[in-house]
Parts: sequence; structure tokens; C-alpha cells
Amino acid sequence: MIKKALSWEIALWVSLYRLTFRRPAPIEEGARRFGYVRPIAPVLGVFIVVSAIDIVAVDLAIHHFLPSWGWLRTVALVLGVWGLLWMIGLAANILTHPHLTGPSGLRVRNSHTLDLVLPWETIATVRTRSRYLIDGATVQREGDVVSIAISSLTAVDVVFREPVTLALPKGPAAGVTELRFHVDDPEALVAHAQTFLQDPVTA
Repeated sequence: MIKKALSWEIALWVSLYRLTFRRPAPIEEGARRFGYVRPIAPVLGVFIVVSAIDIVAVDLAIHHFLPSWGWLRTVALVLGVWGLLWMIGLAANILTHPHLTGPSGLRVRNSHTLDLVLPWETIATVRTRSRYLIDGATVQREGDVVSIAISSLTAVDVVFREPVTLALPKGPAAGVTELRFHVDDPEALVAHAQTFLQDPVTA
């Protein structure tokens, strides 16, 4: 638990640094980045705004009701600013870990917690298809299909030539024949993927 929390903390601050100073992680030549934040952007925006308002509200409350407790005001301010930066870092973590399509393959990600590298030779086809999943979990498996959903949505289907094993956050998933995931611009991702697919299988 501590290791996981530390991993999140480091990842958020690194992502915040990259986003603030516009230093995205380098990618291979010919690759393109594709975001997947659009469905949850309003929620993240609300949390960030609420966190900012909360800093001011708590500071005013302590100043008004406990004017002699200067130390408490300082502690609350530090925690409030940390919470605000944490929320911004959460958004940055998603923005700085986009999906990638490039000469070496398709890379499907979900912040820093999931990173699937799929060589083109393992993929039969990549196609757009919008789906809404009843289960609210981000990573789901149903039979031989794995879904990486954002706000219960997926927009692209990846069909493999043969069953593969995917390294998921809760452990490896063997025998997967199809991966579904969300991306903000599925048509663009699929079009770019098609330029690298060799003898794609149409379905």
C-alpha cells in the first residue's frame, strides 16, 4: 500500500513537471500521441476548482473563528495547496501518458498505471466502435476480451491474430483475443494505425 501510494505521488509530480514545462516524454520517430481525457475532463475540472475554492474558504474560516491559531492556518494552507496540486497532477498524469501509434506498434495506456505495448505483427485489425460498459471499472475482462474504459466508454477495438497475454495492473491476462479502449479521436488513431499494419484482416 505504501509502495503504491509513493508510486502515485512520484508519478503525479513528474507529470506535473512535464506538463508545466512542456517537456513530454520522447517518442520514436513517426509516432503520434492520442489523448483519452475528454470524457472525464469536466469532472477533473470541477475537482480542481472546488479544491482551489476550499483553500480560500478554510483559510477565511480559521482566520475568523480561530484568529490566534496561526499555526493551524499555515497547516491548512499547506495541505490545501498540496491537495490542489495533487488534483492538477492527476490530470497531468493522464495528459502526459497518451496512447501512441508508431513504427514499433500500438501503445495503449491509462495514466502511469497501465502501459500495453502491442507489436503490429500481433494485430489483425484496428477499428472504431463506440461502446458503453455497464460495469464502472476502468480495466475489465469478459471472456477473451479486455476493455480499458474511460468513464465506462471505449471507442477502438483491437483484434489480435492469435491470443496474447496482457500485463494488466492486477496481473497478467492470458488468452486475450481482443482489446477495447477509449481514445478522444478514434478515427485518427485507426487511420494512423492502418499505415503500419501489414496485411490487415478485415472484419
